[in-house]
Amino acid sequence: MDPDVEVVLEHYKHLFPDFSVPHAVVYKLLWRVNPMQVEEIVKHSGLSNATVYRMLHDLTMYELIERTNFKPVGYYVPNPMKDYNSQLKKIVTKLEKGAQRLENLLENSTGLSGELFLVKKDGGQQKLLLKQNHSLLNDAQQLLEIKKVCEEQLKEVDKQKLRAMAIYK
Repeated sequence: MDPDVEVVLEHYKHLFPDFSVPHAVVYKLLWRVNPMQVEEIVKHSGLSNATVYRMLHDLTMYELIERTNFKPVGYYVPNPMKDYNSQLKKIVTKLEKGAQRLENLLENSTGLSGELFLVKKDGGQQKLLLKQNHSLLNDAQQLLEIKKVCEEQLKEVDKQKLRAMAIYK
């Protein structure tokens, strides 16, 4: 395969998941000053008419090529670098929006908010981590509240033990 086509394929397959070798071949052929007709593209690419028409359709849908408005109809790439940068910006914008949506989802997730992990480390040390972001719980007020709840639960467990022992005797 032509090394230039390999470079085109390598860079565009990340922008368009269906971008294939035939897409790259046709796209690279159209990097010319003069528009090319379908017959010329078929001749220079070695691809069938049907494949060339499908590639031209896809490349037009990707907004990478344009078609002339006069007969005989030809296809061309107006500005490959501008098109590539434009497509990159669209992808980056989409990724940033997706990251923001995921971040909002995590922040508003009732399944993660307020839950704690008790983590035992080597040497018997224990730490409380927030489940939402796996960070160490450092808020003194929260730790005091947790301590109070734990002490109350321990008292309740002791009462239940005493009751159980009284019933047993």
